[in-house]
Amino acid sequence: MEVLKAIADPIRFQILHAVSSQEYRVGQLAEKLGAHVAAVSQHLARLRAAGLVSSRRDGTRVYYRIANSHVGGLLAEAGLLTGYVTGVIEDDDPPPPLVPPKPNVPLHPRLHTV
Repeated sequence: MEVLKAIADPIRFQILHAVSSQEYRVGQLAEKLGAHVAAVSQHLARLRAAGLVSSRRDGTRVYYRIANSHVGGLLAEAGLLTGYVTGVIEDDDPPPPLVPPKPNVPLHPRLHTV
């Protein structure tokens, strides 16, 4: 649940999107997003607590990146879902069914007829 709460904020979503393609320092992210360094730092702390970003220290500099490749998939799916909800994305494929199909369960051997 913390993961969904973490990506629900538009700034945190933008941060994740940025660090999914390359590493950034806090100041670079703040400049890219047009936000205050302190605010970006707080958002990064929340994303780290949720396990969505990781950091690497190089001397006095700290670089942030997505924690693993699954985060990129999460962003892509969340972006698609947001597009479907807002009507921004048009897709020729129908949305998946709301109820998952029942699994293929074989019949009991005595129920098979010849």
